[in-house]
Amino acid sequence: MIVMPACRTLFRVALPTLAALLLLATTAYAQNDSRMVVEVPKNEQGEMPAVRDAIQSALPLLWDRILPRASRAAVSDSINATPFLQRVVPHSDGMQVSFNEQRVWQYLDQQQVAYLKEPPHLNVRIQMFNQSDLSMPKTAEALQQYAQQVAKERGIVLDAQAPLVTANWRWLDASQVSLQLHGDGISEAAPETRTLAAGDPLEQLQAWVTDMMLQLRDADVADSGMPKTPASEQPAQNEIGILLTIDQQAPLPEQVVLEDALRQNSQVISMIPVYLAANSRQYRLQLRDNDDSWIESWFRRRGMQAQATPEGWLVR
Repeated sequence: MIVMPACRTLFRVALPTLAALLLLATTAYAQNDSRMVVEVPKNEQGEMPAVRDAIQSALPLLWDRILPRASRAAVSDSINATPFLQRVVPHSDGMQVSFNEQRVWQYLDQQQVAYLKEPPHLNVRIQMFNQSDLSMPKTAEALQQYAQQVAKERGIVLDAQAPLVTANWRWLDASQVSLQLHGDGISEAAPETRTLAAGDPLEQLQAWVTDMMLQLRDADVADSGMPKTPASEQPAQNEIGILLTIDQQAPLPEQVVLEDALRQNSQVISMIPVYLAANSRQYRLQLRDNDDSWIESWFRRRGMQAQATPEGWLVR
C-alpha cells in the first residue's frame, strides 16, 4: 500500500489533534470539588452501563452528597441530568461521570434549594462501651470504618485537623443503646437512646452512624450555601450550551476533519468534548446567539442526519 504524502501529513496532524482533544476532555473545566465526580459501576452481570443510563443514575448520588436531608426531597432524581454534565470517562470497572459544579449551583440557586456549597470537614472518633462500662474496641472499629464509607458516599471530608467530635455509644441493657456526642460546637444535650430490634445489632448501629454523620454534616448548612437567585430567573442558555452527540463509525482522520470543520464554524463559540469513544462522541457547544437552526443542514451537506432530541442534537 502506497501512502501519499498528503495522507501522511493528515495522519501526523490527526493523531496530535485527537490527543489534544482527549487531554481537553480530561482537563476542561477543572474543578476541585470531588463530590462532582460519581463512579457508576458495571451491573451484576459485569456489563458496562449505557452512557445515558450512567449519566442519569449518577445524578441522585450527586444530590445525596451536596443536599442536606432537609432539602433532598425538594429536588427530583428524574430531571434531565445532561445539562449538568461535564464529561464521561469509561474505565475497566464502569464509568466515571463528572458534573459541572457551576451549572449545578446555578440550578439549585434558581430553585431556591439550600445546599452544601463546600464539602464539610469532620473529625469523628467512635467509642463503644458495654453495660459494665468496658470498652468494645472491635465494634467501635467496625463502626469507625463504616463512618468512613458514609463520608465517601455523602460528600464528607474526614479531616484530622477539624474539631474533634467524640461519639460514645453505650449499651444500657440487652437491647437499649445510648449515644452521646462530645466536642467543640456540640451542645451538651441528653444522650439519644434507641431500642434495637431482634437481629444483627451491627446493621442497626450502622444505620445510626449514617444518621449521626448526616446530622453533623448538615449542621452548618445555613452558612455553607444558600440560594441567592430568585426562582423566576432562568440560567442563560448560552452559559449552558447544547449537547451534540455524533454516533458514527469513522476512521480517525475523518473524525478529526469533521471536528475541525465544526469548531471553525462561525456559529460555534466553543466546543468542549464530553466523551470520546470509538463509535460515539459527545460535545458541549456554545453557539452564537444560541442559534442551532443551521445544524441540520450543515450535517446534511456532509451526508449525515442530525435530529433534535430533548437532550440536544443526535447526529448519525
